[in-house]
Amino acid sequence: MARSDPCKDSLILGANSLLLGNSDFTVTELAPKKPFAFTPFEMKKSLDFIEGYVGNDTIRQWKHFDSLYHSVFACMRGTEGYPLGEPYQAVQGGLLLRPAIPSPEIFGESNTYGPMANFKVSLRELPDHGDFRVTVKASRYDDGLLLDSAEPVNNPKESPEQKIVDAAAGTTTIEQSGIYQVDITCVMTEPSHLLRLKIGDRDFSRQVRSRHPGDASADVASTQQSHAILLVRLKQGPLVIETSHSDKTSIRTVVLTRVNDESESAKKFLAFEKRSPLLGVQLGLRRDCGSTLNPVGPPQEVTSSTPTAFYFEGAINDFPYPAVEANNVNYLAGIREIGARSEYTDGRPLPRLMIHSIEFEGPLYETWPPKTHRQIFIDSPNRENQSVYATEILQSFMTRAWRRPVTETELQSVRNVWKTSFAENNNFTQSIKDALLVVLTSPQFLFLIENSAGPEPESLDDWELASKLSYFLWNEPPDQSLLNDASNGLLHAQLGPQSDRLMQDDRFDQFLDEFASQWLGLEKFDVLEVDRKKYPMLTRDTRTQLRKEPVQFLRYLFRNNLPVANLVHSDFVLANDTTAGYYGLADRSESGMQFVAIQHDSTTLGGVLSQAGILAGLSDGRESNPIKRGAWLARRIIAEPPDDPPPNVPQLKEDGTERTLREKLERHRNQPGCAKCHSGIDPWGIAFEEYDAAGRFKKEPVDARSTLPDGAEVSDLRGLKSYLVNDRIDQVAFSMLKHLACYATGRSLTYNELEWLKEEGKQLKPNGYRLQDMIHFIVQSDLFLKK
Repeated sequence: MARSDPCKDSLILGANSLLLGNSDFTVTELAPKKPFAFTPFEMKKSLDFIEGYVGNDTIRQWKHFDSLYHSVFACMRGTEGYPLGEPYQAVQGGLLLRPAIPSPEIFGESNTYGPMANFKVSLRELPDHGDFRVTVKASRYDDGLLLDSAEPVNNPKESPEQKIVDAAAGTTTIEQSGIYQVDITCVMTEPSHLLRLKIGDRDFSRQVRSRHPGDASADVASTQQSHAILLVRLKQGPLVIETSHSDKTSIRTVVLTRVNDESESAKKFLAFEKRSPLLGVQLGLRRDCGSTLNPVGPPQEVTSSTPTAFYFEGAINDFPYPAVEANNVNYLAGIREIGARSEYTDGRPLPRLMIHSIEFEGPLYETWPPKTHRQIFIDSPNRENQSVYATEILQSFMTRAWRRPVTETELQSVRNVWKTSFAENNNFTQSIKDALLVVLTSPQFLFLIENSAGPEPESLDDWELASKLSYFLWNEPPDQSLLNDASNGLLHAQLGPQSDRLMQDDRFDQFLDEFASQWLGLEKFDVLEVDRKKYPMLTRDTRTQLRKEPVQFLRYLFRNNLPVANLVHSDFVLANDTTAGYYGLADRSESGMQFVAIQHDSTTLGGVLSQAGILAGLSDGRESNPIKRGAWLARRIIAEPPDDPPPNVPQLKEDGTERTLREKLERHRNQPGCAKCHSGIDPWGIAFEEYDAAGRFKKEPVDARSTLPDGAEVSDLRGLKSYLVNDRIDQVAFSMLKHLACYATGRSLTYNELEWLKEEGKQLKPNGYRLQDMIHFIVQSDLFLKK
């Protein structure tokens, strides 16, 4: 790759003429088009060797391949898996991709090389530092819906709206535009045949399986079979059809039957036609046994059939780095890879994604020197006076790093480090780095320090308040607006408007991510080992999306300042296509990977109490656990934590008898030392027994009746939600305030603080205990403002 330009390297990978197989490809044509950019190229499969390999053996003398022509190659890697059509298909103008199979659970197949269809581009060199941009030109293919059926959906009959096309001739005329079902008749003496079908200028593939494999009868009529292939929209006018053949399969006719617009087939096709593929881009490195790739931003929806540029940007240091020794004899392991794929959501069919080209640019800098450099080496008229300029640099950096003005003594101490280093090496930049290292390893940078004159409570000064507020609501240092208010002594007076500004900023999501994880105990779901055979729907990638659901739900509540009662019960869920499908709401979601509010109209969904990620995390991956779920609700939702269990408490054991859960818990409680704790746990947890270890509502009836610690009776989780919303909402609100206050202050609360919070927090009740109001209540209280 050319390296002449210090600010930008660009490489465009064209897909206009690709001959692709499940292997690697070499660049056979790579001609410069303009400085630091390359034209689209044609990639052809090598028959003799494939980019550093002879057969499966690594070529040790890799230096013979070290050239510009050896800098870029591409491949399809992973498990094919798809039972109907090909996972990828090279066509005129680009590469067609079906959704990448994310987990072996989908089709029962796995591969260390990652999901299929996954198009990966390996590059000999990429920049080591700086930002980058990957630009993918992609479009939504004018696709057909493959039919998962061995029998024709519409039995072919002679009619004005049906065309029977001789496969040898392959020409016909469509009299009326509309949705057509494509059937074939063929003679097969092999188990299966990958039919490649070209209708006009569109390419399709379909795996056809014989009903009579191995039948070599001479009687053609007895072996001729009919297969429904796909539904496709056709336009009026002449049409050319091409089909593939093999030695053992002969395609005789192609039957085109117009589908009634009101039929179920038409409705399925219209639903398919409305969907769009999601383009995802990953960056990482290639390993001996696969790839290590991380996503570059969220997937993007591809809605247009016209090639459109999609941009994915990031900092290259945030992605897996090929840390291999310089003389590593394995030629392929450790080099950079860019992955582009159509993202898998819930398994519903959707049009294929067409990749036209991929372009990598980097390192990218808006200006030179880059902004990060200029933030340290600030503009100054004293640049030529190294001693004065160093002092200005250090004072500016220390003020930002320590989030307050620095004293003359502090500044002089760090300046002495610079002075000593500069005297030794006479390198201005390196000596500044040495001094800044001292700043970044000091307690003033690593901790939020609140200085006090004595043991009595004191008010935070404006600088301390700026840091405390920023780290509470953003999890990062204060910005210039907060620092300006602190410098002018205005922050206490502007606390309300500044809190609103911070909550409206995108950085507020950083607080929500961390707070939701800590408060709801989502780390339990992270380490859950689920029984995959018992719960096949809880795949690896479904788990990834379910893990995000509580955070997205809390984000929606805070962003819209909704009442706290929605935490317990809501008439909506925050879901994307994957999680909606898991809850049986697939027909209500067309948001791809984006979480949106969906009305569920279900008695078993709504609020955090019935979210699958939380409930699954409170199980052992095989059976639900009412004790874990009950203790979680007592601690996290109503802030009435049970006492810690005594040491060596025995587990629920199987005794060879068919005991109900209720009987097992009763037997466990009767053991010494157990009854007191379980009286405050079990009643809450039994109501969750309607949900299995994967967090889904059980199909079989379950006795979830429970008598709560205060004597109230509930019949199931729905009854428990109603009880909490109507009878215990003050306690639910107190629990939220308590956890917010602990997070904001970074410590546990005293007894007096808890009692004050419980009583004074009730002033928020007339407005429904709204969540942003709770934030304001916390930051304007002495809990937050005093040190």
